[in-house]
Amino acid sequence: MNAFLNRFNTVKQIPIFAKLNWYDLQRIARKSTLEEFKKGEVICRQGTPPDFFYCLVSGRLRTYTTNDKGRMDNVEFIHRGVHFGIISLLTGENHTLTYEAVNNSTVLKIEKTQFHQILTSIPALSIELNQSLSKRVRSAISGVKTIFESTIISVYSPVRSAGSSTYAVNLAMSLKQETNKKVVFVNLVPGPYTEPSTPEQQTMPRWKKAPAAMGPLLSDSMRIVQAITRDESGIDLIHLSFDPNGPALKSDVGHLLSALVGDYHYVVIDLPNAMDDAVLETLTQSDLVHLITSDREKDLQLTRNVIDQLERALKASFREEKIKVIIRAFHAQIYLSFEEINKFIDFYIYNSLPLIMPEDLTHTVDTPSMHFQHCHEQALYAKTVRRIAREIGGVLVGLVLGGGAALGVAHIGVIRVLEEAGVPIDIVVGSSMGALVGGFWASGMTVEELEGAAREFEKPVDTLTKLYSLPNPLRGLVGSRRVKAWLKKHVGNKTFYSVRIPFKAVAFDLVRRQDVIIESGSLVDGIRRSISIPGVFSPLSENGMEIIDGGVLNPLPTDVMVGLGIKRIIAVNVLQSPEDVMAGVEYFQRQLDARAVVTFIQNPFHFVGFRIGRFFHWMFNPIIPDIIIRTLQASEYVIAEQSAQQADVVIHPELVGVNWHELDKVDQLLEAGVEAARQKLPEIKRMLEED
Repeated sequence: MNAFLNRFNTVKQIPIFAKLNWYDLQRIARKSTLEEFKKGEVICRQGTPPDFFYCLVSGRLRTYTTNDKGRMDNVEFIHRGVHFGIISLLTGENHTLTYEAVNNSTVLKIEKTQFHQILTSIPALSIELNQSLSKRVRSAISGVKTIFESTIISVYSPVRSAGSSTYAVNLAMSLKQETNKKVVFVNLVPGPYTEPSTPEQQTMPRWKKAPAAMGPLLSDSMRIVQAITRDESGIDLIHLSFDPNGPALKSDVGHLLSALVGDYHYVVIDLPNAMDDAVLETLTQSDLVHLITSDREKDLQLTRNVIDQLERALKASFREEKIKVIIRAFHAQIYLSFEEINKFIDFYIYNSLPLIMPEDLTHTVDTPSMHFQHCHEQALYAKTVRRIAREIGGVLVGLVLGGGAALGVAHIGVIRVLEEAGVPIDIVVGSSMGALVGGFWASGMTVEELEGAAREFEKPVDTLTKLYSLPNPLRGLVGSRRVKAWLKKHVGNKTFYSVRIPFKAVAFDLVRRQDVIIESGSLVDGIRRSISIPGVFSPLSENGMEIIDGGVLNPLPTDVMVGLGIKRIIAVNVLQSPEDVMAGVEYFQRQLDARAVVTFIQNPFHFVGFRIGRFFHWMFNPIIPDIIIRTLQASEYVIAEQSAQQADVVIHPELVGVNWHELDKVDQLLEAGVEAARQKLPEIKRMLEED
């Protein structure tokens, strides 16, 4: 039964099956198997007959063809969630690629006969597969060989001086830096090119050569190639002008994009501010549209007008998720909240660009083709653009922080090391104490501020005075009022929508016995839900649910990260292993033995105090909350170990001799987190360097 539940939970997380109903997922789970492959083992080999439908559940695979000399050609890497072997199953032809495990991997397999039966009985799956394979099938029919898929990203702003050109060139360079793939930066200008002159435009790219006229180039694809500059900045450049009144403008745009997509993974297009046929045609043909605007109402209305134009032009092909509205700060802060902006334009706000400060501009990009001022890597603007680039490139890095009550203070030590090492973290998912630390950090708190918050409870009396409020004694020892007040002191009125790093918290619904993923609303309320430790904090009753600690069912929520499509996952499991627990028992026993040998003559106060304490310990220990939490943590460790298999790097601090409630041992917990993270840095850096 456990094996089937494991397969079922795996199947529902695979993207190709995500839209199927519960009944169909059950059917697929019963016909599938999970197989482990060690690093270097081959899953299926080029030239062998079709046998299974495959899908990578965890780990990484390398795909390649073997040439006449036995060497690997066309090497690519695939990540979890990707299915393969399907073309061979549908055509009956032998496998054209070899799939080899780069590291220990888990693969879901469905035998070919069983898979054909599934396709016959689940039409929705056939449609989904046909859509995902259509590009490959068309390439096979036309005889065109492609080894990657291009993404066209248009950057446009209806607002002058909104920084769209600055953002576009930084995005192009960040895509190259973060993915190490081929990027071309296209600058389109209407009519003759004019050099930017105002001081605030110093971050814009200044082109040193006049643009080539787009129309005459398109008659010969070789002329387009010749117009591309291989720039010293690492990205290729093409600077073009067009006649906004030209008769063949729409076809010109189509020819230009067609000429570029076959040679570049990413085509980033910087568009002029005026909306004309060329701009609209480019936007409609793009895979992603980044609209740069401000929080001024007149600018937001212009942005809404652009969205309406795209919706009318694209009709049934319009997809909201392909349009990213990005708020550019004109001041030190954005005065309207994301929620207010969202309501005003009736569209989701994707991100915001921090103000570029003069001190951020420490680097000058000066090549034969262009010149502009570039932010240093630690500037908030640069960090934001690189995070967007990693999302586009599918190389986001996720941090999963698990539960563990006081043991979760070790998360702060881990975060300190990650920050010092410059490890990019693009999204945080936390459960229980991991949600508290992760939520605080995502809200913008520094490591020093996190440590300061932890030290507020170094004295047991502080815990009582800061957190204790009269609860319902039948539901828990601690009420909500003071807990929420303490949380609000640190994160204020921030919401999940306005955090510095995207963040999700995990709680548990006792009524339905299922996870509750919290990703909207008040940050304080979300964290409070996730830390509702049974027996300590009163559960929260809302909407027919009884919300308790997320660690009960999901103490290390790597599955949430996998479900988001994150392919690089760092997980921090602070729960103690059985070996840690036994070592802790021995540690405490040695302490007791050492204190027991002190005689009355040597230290009468110690002698009497020790024996009184031992009596009360014998009378009242363990108390009910201690029994509940120790019991939960025993089972949570087993669940967390299974969840850890979905992570690329697992950090497990050694926390021997620390009890779940010992918030006073801040120094020991922080140091354990620091030491464990440092040991894993080489492994993390290897993960970041992999394609």
